[in-house]
Amino acid sequence: MKYIIGVDVGGTFTDLVCMDERGNSLITKTPSTPDDPSVAIMKGLTKVGNKLDKDLQTLLKETARITHGTTVSTNTVLTWTGAKVGMLCTKGFRDVLGIRFGIRENPYNFKIPQPATLCPRYLRLPVEERINSNGDEVVPLNEEDVIKACEYFKQQAVEAVAICFLWSFKNTEHEKKALEICRRELPNVYVCASYEIQPEIREYWRMSTTVINAYVGPKLSGYLKHLKSSLEAAGFTGQLLITQSNSGVIFPEVAMEQAVRTVLSGPACAPAAAAHVGKSLDLQNAITVDMGGTSFDVCLIKDGKPATALESAVGGVYHMKLPLVDVRTIGTGGGSIAWLDKMKVLHMGPQSAGADPGPACYNKGGREPTCTDADLVLGYLSPEFYLGGEMGLHPELAHKAIKEKIAEPLGVNVAEAAWTMRQVIDHHMVDGISIVSVQRGEDPRKYTLVVAGGAGAVHAASLAKVIGIKRLLIPKTSSVFCALGGVIADVRHDFVTSITSRTSDIDLDKFNDAFQQITDIGDAYLEREEVSVKDRYYIRSVDMRYKGQYHELEVPVPKKTLIADDQNIDAETMENLVEDFHQMHETLYSYRDTTETEILNIRMAACGKVHTPALVEEAFAGRESAEYKKGERQAYFEETDGYINTPVYDGDNMGVGNVVEGPAIVELSTTTIIIPPKSNLELTPFSSFLVELN
Repeated sequence: MKYIIGVDVGGTFTDLVCMDERGNSLITKTPSTPDDPSVAIMKGLTKVGNKLDKDLQTLLKETARITHGTTVSTNTVLTWTGAKVGMLCTKGFRDVLGIRFGIRENPYNFKIPQPATLCPRYLRLPVEERINSNGDEVVPLNEEDVIKACEYFKQQAVEAVAICFLWSFKNTEHEKKALEICRRELPNVYVCASYEIQPEIREYWRMSTTVINAYVGPKLSGYLKHLKSSLEAAGFTGQLLITQSNSGVIFPEVAMEQAVRTVLSGPACAPAAAAHVGKSLDLQNAITVDMGGTSFDVCLIKDGKPATALESAVGGVYHMKLPLVDVRTIGTGGGSIAWLDKMKVLHMGPQSAGADPGPACYNKGGREPTCTDADLVLGYLSPEFYLGGEMGLHPELAHKAIKEKIAEPLGVNVAEAAWTMRQVIDHHMVDGISIVSVQRGEDPRKYTLVVAGGAGAVHAASLAKVIGIKRLLIPKTSSVFCALGGVIADVRHDFVTSITSRTSDIDLDKFNDAFQQITDIGDAYLEREEVSVKDRYYIRSVDMRYKGQYHELEVPVPKKTLIADDQNIDAETMENLVEDFHQMHETLYSYRDTTETEILNIRMAACGKVHTPALVEEAFAGRESAEYKKGERQAYFEETDGYINTPVYDGDNMGVGNVVEGPAIVELSTTTIIIPPKSNLELTPFSSFLVELN
């Protein structure tokens, strides 16, 4: 029996899903180890082996692939723990990184200072060279400037170097030469160049993305090397793959070279998993929510495809431009800490108790009341069955923390305080759902809420009630959805070429040649990763805008309009692309213009199919669920104005078709589902719980 294992390291728990050749899956969670994430991974793999009656070495020998989603890169930027970065730039453009967009990014607050850069000015060294906008050399590269810069970087103990020259995406020769010199002069320093990372017009975006890559590269490289050696020492001989922010996967060697592609990759795979699960039930439109211990991630899925974006900002500050799944993240999770401001107004987060010390009820030294503490006090969580009984919770510690820090200062009882904490955090999450739906002209009431994360199913019904959603889909694998998304993800490499031309002036021969050039580059990566030709496929798009616009829209090149033999784009295809752009613009901004269009960039994703067993469809077992009732406990519901005796069911062993009427609690080993009064839950043939809310 061969296995495929997905691993996702979160702020509080490390999630694992193991799938066999028949499509059967096994899931588990283990507390994260922030100082060395690989420790939790190895513990989690050992737990998986124990559940399969295998030791770790035997399990790893029988594992063909491990897909790993990591927060190392994201957390490196957020916590300012990255490399000391030096930068080489074109003479006269030293301050592009500091100037950013040249505007006050929050126009309503003139007191906010410009954020500090990841590469300070004294480490940004200008080099004499110049390429013009046509790609012609105006000033030759002064190699002596590069050598002197390397000497200075040695003196300053620089750990990484980013090279970003003006118009280098039009002509890469100067950057290539500077890269060669730096790697020769600084053999132990991580060096990268913008033509490899983001060869696209607009120097600030390109420079910022490249600097982020240099900032996180050394730490991610060290971590992946350590993880690979740990797995190999334990007997793993299969393929390790790393998830990206575009929900695809890449080999570790490529991830080390292009580390920026793993920034914000953690939550990107959950929407892909939601689309995969929803497809089996013919759910094309969904909103996926993922509530873990530290954060809440939300993404819109329309027509079976997760929303995507080309721009993002890590922590809202450090900009990068790469294709990514458009996941919005807010700092609310099970570990979010409740606190009162000077006016005694209650807040939840963004501070989190994390995995260590964790919520007060963990009994690991935490003293602050958290969302998990409130859920325990309200009766939603079982003190004896948390993580399937592997970890006990202490209600008395949760009660004490909420009483001392929230209830007594507000002059209310502990139950009222806990319920208020829950309402506050739920409304924060509803705001996140509104951002990806209402603010984009979508009516969330027409969507199904696909629930993920260990804490997601505890809060999902409350969120849906506020925003008017009537249906929830909660897969049995929901608590490890990001890990599952990694398992089903294909290998993917994104490439871009800037051309900047009026659509009417496009030379189709040169246009198709440009596509072919980046296709050849993509094939080289797939060849390096031993992806067979029959498993390769390509996704093409163009960035188009009206003449004079600053922003552009990414317009997909539909495969059905491509000539089958040579895949070239003809005049008819170009006309269809322009019409598609008009329609997209009208959908997003409620108008279309008669102004001429122009193309700024062409994009291509070179993908390799990763073969994963299909979801297993289980046979109908019956409607009756009484035999799975485990007992009852007091739980708080707004509809009943307080605590009521609530039946508790064993969700792990329920059969297809089983129905549970609310109010009820359905417990699984890795999550808990709350069913409010006048609602019902049914287990579908694909191991997902469908909750209909009244």
